[in-house]
Amino acid sequence: MSSTAPSSAWETPFSDFEKKAWIALLALSAFLHLVQLGTHAFHHDESIHAWAALHLLRDGTYKYDPVYHGPVQYYAVAIAFKVAGLVTSGHGDSDFTARFPAALAGIALSAMALLLRSRFGRRTAFAAGALAAFSPNFLYYTRFCRDDVWSLLGTAGLFLWLDRYLQKGRLRDLCYAALSASVAFASKENFYVLLALMVPSVAAAWMEPGRGFDVWNRLRRLIDWLEAHAVPLVGALLLFFCVSEVLYTVFLVHPESGNPVFDAISYWWGQHKMERVGGPRTFYLPRLLQYEFAVILPALALIATRWSRFTYAERFLTGWALSSVAMYAWLGEKAGWLIVHQVLPFIPLAGAAWALLAEKSARWRLAGAAMAAASLLTAVTFSFVYPVLTPNSRKAESTIQVQTCPEMLGLVDEILAYGKVGEVPAAIISGEAGWPMSWYVRNAPVNWQAPTGDLRPPIVLCDEGEADKQAEILGPAYKRDRVPFRAWWIPDTSVSPLRPNLRQLLLYVFTLETWDRADGNNPIGAVWVTVFRRTLAANQPATPPSPAPSAAAAAAPGSTS
Repeated sequence: MSSTAPSSAWETPFSDFEKKAWIALLALSAFLHLVQLGTHAFHHDESIHAWAALHLLRDGTYKYDPVYHGPVQYYAVAIAFKVAGLVTSGHGDSDFTARFPAALAGIALSAMALLLRSRFGRRTAFAAGALAAFSPNFLYYTRFCRDDVWSLLGTAGLFLWLDRYLQKGRLRDLCYAALSASVAFASKENFYVLLALMVPSVAAAWMEPGRGFDVWNRLRRLIDWLEAHAVPLVGALLLFFCVSEVLYTVFLVHPESGNPVFDAISYWWGQHKMERVGGPRTFYLPRLLQYEFAVILPALALIATRWSRFTYAERFLTGWALSSVAMYAWLGEKAGWLIVHQVLPFIPLAGAAWALLAEKSARWRLAGAAMAAASLLTAVTFSFVYPVLTPNSRKAESTIQVQTCPEMLGLVDEILAYGKVGEVPAAIISGEAGWPMSWYVRNAPVNWQAPTGDLRPPIVLCDEGEADKQAEILGPAYKRDRVPFRAWWIPDTSVSPLRPNLRQLLLYVFTLETWDRADGNNPIGAVWVTVFRRTLAANQPATPPSPAPSAAAAAAPGSTS
């Protein structure tokens, strides 16, 4: 029996139990997406995106640059800043509000699993909604001020609403699909990767077991269908193009950004060849198994055991899922957030597998409950216990390659406090710390050029390589210190191998305790910055604030706010 339900399942009324289950699921998803949303430090990309959104709101500044991806997230964050400012009658720009739209989109992504109900049935839809809500990578990166969540939302909407159109032939569903496609296209350049993945996906959908491709018959049927639906399809393409142009040009204000295709493809193809953020072809596989075992393993089991009974929709998802893993393994750019684009097509298949598991014996259901609990624990640990990296802790999540150290937030508090008591400038900042410090001290009087001796601010922040020169300029009135600024852990780098033995690997899996490098050094690398704090011997026009917390305290889980 296929796991696909009759197409009338969407119209089947919800039982009271099903309604309550969905309400509970979305309420828990909202809680996990919104709690402590603004407490841990901004990744430097987040700070750049929030800064750009703030300037889009204030002066309409925007120009498409493939380095910073499409405009959708900037609109969303700018709107959040505006609404928060109106509600609070003040400044609405904060870490929380910058991440708030992504969190809402993450909740919506889980709710969109309701659209699977007509194709796959109630249980599969609910299981897929739970997987989308509590997937460790989905939860983490939908609490992140980046564009990936909008790409996910647009991609999911494109195929879910297109499937509704295939079932019902309603024009509004095709319009929703076109609008979703424009969101995906104007969010991130992996839309072009998605288009390439459609070739093996459609091929898999056509491959009926026992009948081969039957290419000519299927092509004839496809041509007949396209002829019958030519007018609405052309209209949908026109809608997609028009909305995309409006988004990229900031509602036609900046027409120079209206043709992003060449810039996007040429830039990212160059990054693929350069391997700016490189890694081995197997980069994603251990991370998929470490975090997404509740999605990947059940989906693979379903594919292996039920392929011969799959419908075309299930075969399409299978082709998309497997080819996406292969494609991202081949692409030279390796980043933790790209995992979510590989997980997305596995979710309906995994939902179908979990629905089938619910019908099995108590022993199987108990094993499933243990896997679900382990996955939820992994997600909570990932997003709330160790969401950042610091060389002052040996705990690390392998998907977080680079992150701003939590110790920087204490330094931010010092600078802001000096600004509030009238110090001008409250700090001088130069070098690597430009991001995310430009975001964090945007409302403080800060000088962004290295000191020349005329100013004596309470805080001077510079790269370690410039520290001796700065010390000579500042003189003895300053106390010198080091603070970890940005940390990383890449356990499978070929430059400095970090190959664990079995004991180290098991220790990491259960405790997230990283293992030493081959030379015995700390496995977590970091960029440190030098901080000069003015001493009491210097001329101080205002009372200094309390010092930043110690590195050990700042590195402790839950104390990064």
